[in-house]
Amino acid sequence: MSRLFSWNDLKTAPSDNSFPKYLPFISVFVYAGIFVPLIGPLLIIFLPSVLFINASLNGLSGAAKVFFGSYFLLLLVALLLQIHVPAIGIFALGTAGLLMSQMARVNSSVEKTVMYPALFMVGVIGLNFIYDAAALSSHPWEIVKNYIAASVAEGVEFYSKMPLKAEDIELIKTNQKAITEGFVRIFPSLVVISSLLAVWVNFLLGRNILVRLGVLYPKLVTLARWRSPEKVIWIFIIAGALLFLPYQGIVSVSLNVFLVMCFVYLLQGLAIISFLFQNKNVPAFFRYLFYFLIAVQQFLMIPIIALGLFDIWIDFRKVFQKNQTAD
Repeated sequence: MSRLFSWNDLKTAPSDNSFPKYLPFISVFVYAGIFVPLIGPLLIIFLPSVLFINASLNGLSGAAKVFFGSYFLLLLVALLLQIHVPAIGIFALGTAGLLMSQMARVNSSVEKTVMYPALFMVGVIGLNFIYDAAALSSHPWEIVKNYIAASVAEGVEFYSKMPLKAEDIELIKTNQKAITEGFVRIFPSLVVISSLLAVWVNFLLGRNILVRLGVLYPKLVTLARWRSPEKVIWIFIIAGALLFLPYQGIVSVSLNVFLVMCFVYLLQGLAIISFLFQNKNVPAFFRYLFYFLIAVQQFLMIPIIALGLFDIWIDFRKVFQKNQTAD
């Protein structure tokens, strides 16, 4: 039976006796990420949406108890079996899902519902590097460099085993140091963008499933009309201008801020495209095909970022609506 929550209903952690059966899915996702080969890590990525859905249906308290109970039991099993588990990642993703539900239930905006859980994940990652640095009596940035160097080395080893041209493999190996330095330079923005992307994807997935179940959060229904605050453009402009200064430290900070702002406008551009798809009743197959092409052909992101950026002055959604009315 469909139901629309009012603001007062959202603050009371709604629960329906027909939905507790979904709670075991939380434990399934927590353990599958460790004990199921190949697809396990992929399931962990979608843990926030599972918790977002369950906390919305069964209340925050019930979902949190099942998650943290499963999490600490997993740590105990890992200790007894002496196996490695991505404890920090599972904790950060799971808690982000609970935070998403809480922000939605108190009628927060889309920005806050996505931004706060993402910032939490960034904080957890940062604290993890600081802890590792303290344990090894090293500087956190040195830990970051070592981590990226090891990751790039693994990537180069992986590509060397693929059926690629010998000269392409040699080119990658020759530029391994430059690739490592490049990733080290933009590491802060990569962490922020990865966290935002993880929360955004899980938020969209969770919201769509909740809508199908009849749970509608007032401020999260019309995501196709979402746009970033207009004042954010000044951060984009200033960060872009500072890239031309002859100071390496300022340029590095500006580059990371600039990349994060590009990602924000990428999301706004995708919202515009989603609005166009909805207004033109584009079949779901072609929508997913378009998003797949964006994922495999990253150069398509550039015009989408430009679309989101110029939406501040042109308001493309208003233009599309006028054109549709005229038609």
